[in-house]
Amino acid sequence: MSPLWRNLNHARTGANWALSFLTTEVRGMQAAAYILALSSLTSSILALLRDRLLAHLFGAGPQLDMYYAAFRIPDAVFIGIGALVSAYMLIPEIARRDEEAQKKYLDTVVVGYSVLVAIVAGGGGGGAAAAAPAILHKFFPLLAAGSLTDLVFLSRILLLQAVFLGFSNIAAAITQYKHRYTLYAISPIVYNLGIMFGALALYPHYGLPGLIWGVVIGAGLHFSIQVPSIWSDGFFRHLPRFTEARAFLDTIRLSLPRALALSMNQLAFFGLLALAGSLSVGSISIFMFAYNLQAVPLSIIGASYATAAFPTLAYAFSRGESLEYLAQVAIAARQILFWSLPVIALTIVLRAHVVRAVLGTGAFDWTDTRLTAAALALFVVSLAAQGLTLLLLRALYAAGKTAIPFIVSGVTAALTLTLGVWLLAIFSGEATTNFIEAFLRVQDVPGAEVLALAIAYSISSLVGASVLSLYFAGHFGQFFFEVGRSWWQALTAALAAGIASYATLYIIGDLTLSTTFGEIVLKGGGAGLAGCAAAALTYYALDNREFAENAAALRKRIWRDAEPVVSAEQSA
Repeated sequence: MSPLWRNLNHARTGANWALSFLTTEVRGMQAAAYILALSSLTSSILALLRDRLLAHLFGAGPQLDMYYAAFRIPDAVFIGIGALVSAYMLIPEIARRDEEAQKKYLDTVVVGYSVLVAIVAGGGGGGAAAAAPAILHKFFPLLAAGSLTDLVFLSRILLLQAVFLGFSNIAAAITQYKHRYTLYAISPIVYNLGIMFGALALYPHYGLPGLIWGVVIGAGLHFSIQVPSIWSDGFFRHLPRFTEARAFLDTIRLSLPRALALSMNQLAFFGLLALAGSLSVGSISIFMFAYNLQAVPLSIIGASYATAAFPTLAYAFSRGESLEYLAQVAIAARQILFWSLPVIALTIVLRAHVVRAVLGTGAFDWTDTRLTAAALALFVVSLAAQGLTLLLLRALYAAGKTAIPFIVSGVTAALTLTLGVWLLAIFSGEATTNFIEAFLRVQDVPGAEVLALAIAYSISSLVGASVLSLYFAGHFGQFFFEVGRSWWQALTAALAAGIASYATLYIIGDLTLSTTFGEIVLKGGGAGLAGCAAAALTYYALDNREFAENAAALRKRIWRDAEPVVSAEQSA
């Protein structure tokens, strides 16, 4: 056992061990996580309304397939270039500088990013805009066969989204460094409002280009909403100048492994969608609908804790406070497991209710519902793994270790694509297909091959999280020892939640084709509440420390007797 973890064990007194390390910074991380989770919930509700609107307008059909395919090149540009100036790379650099040096450094970053994105996204010299026809024809031949010109046009418009989101990355570094988590969390909310504006106001007049322009408007709002507070801090009061060339090159050098790692993930996702594009019409839409649904709890739980933890982790590690760094990683990991595992069980049991309640309208029919529900169950299996991956990646970036995330991402991406191709071949076998379709209750539903891609994604996510956890435990101490008890308690609570919700559905009746929206909400809500109650009782019976901490935090917030951990100015 490493000396650091030995010191942690000496400081622990039973279930109250974690509380002894809840310093002001740790409590601030927890408060920030609650703020981000609440804002993520709001943003997720809007995202669900956005997807419901898209499902109502298009169903899982060719137009929506084209919409999602048009994002692939712009997303690749954003991931590749935007990651070079991401908050996770900029915050440690900002933390090392005084106020005037911060302004000069960020001025340089803005100028450098502008030049890079103009070169990569531009239409000349082999930029993304110029290369779009060849790339889209290669990866989406069925879509491109009759609509290549339209697909290229939509993709080129979306390049503006990538530009705005890159600038928003730079703004987010300042926003998070100043602990304005509420403002930072509002950004995705206005982004989804922009998309909905495009669907409701622009699409009826301009078709798919109008919907795409709504996305660009949302990206512009994502960036611009952060500008006033940054301006008030004294940043960018003049035309930015490129004065810190060496610092910018150092940032690019340090960011490159992360940018490449994210590019590997984007390439794998691109590949899965290309495979979906080779299947029956609507497969891309089914894949994306299910992926977006599972992204809701991921953003509320995993992303909230990982984002809230990062500034404090970077601060602690840069000052050599390794004990606090390790303690906070363990606390955040336990919280992710505490929430994620019961959510996995509830989502698997209530998958059809979730899909039908969110997307079951207009052109989105019963066949689309069954396929999306099955894909959602397969995606959500890896929810906790994805959350831990977000946390551990940020922990490693805070420690300046960027090579390992790149290696793991590369291996995971290769595994994802390999599994995708292999599982599609397996799905072509009648016996295997019949077994899987029966297990997921999609017998005789055309297009079930797309489920192979969801399986590939979840398996690779589980493998990636396992490798990162093993590395972190081996390099920093007994990580598994510190989260092991919480893991099996969360697993027990998840089993209780799943059994309770399934039993409730058995009693009150499951969905049928004729089930109304009100019945869906009542049945699904009743089963979900039963599952939540079972999970809470299980945690209480097991004397779970995270349950006690969250219950205490909730009581303090309700009765307003807690010592404030994030000032009004910081959370503004």
